[in-house]
Amino acid sequence: MMYLLAFFCSPLALLLSGKPISAIFNLVLYVLSIACWLTIILFHVGFVIWAVAVLHAILTINNSREERRARRIIAATRLD
Repeated sequence: MMYLLAFFCSPLALLLSGKPISAIFNLVLYVLSIACWLTIILFHVGFVIWAVAVLHAILTINNSREERRARRIIAATRLD
């Protein structure tokens, strides 16, 4: 579900994943891509920037989930 949200609104997906700094960076990319889409000349550049923003969101969400999974495994294997 989070990956689908990352495809349509990547800054919101990052914010809901607990990555506010990445969400701000992604919001800048998102706004820049919309600004490029509004121009006729830089339409293709806007699409590329949007694709980079979506890719950044998907990879960041995937990395966040892997980190949580690794922390749970480490916590489960500790012998306290």
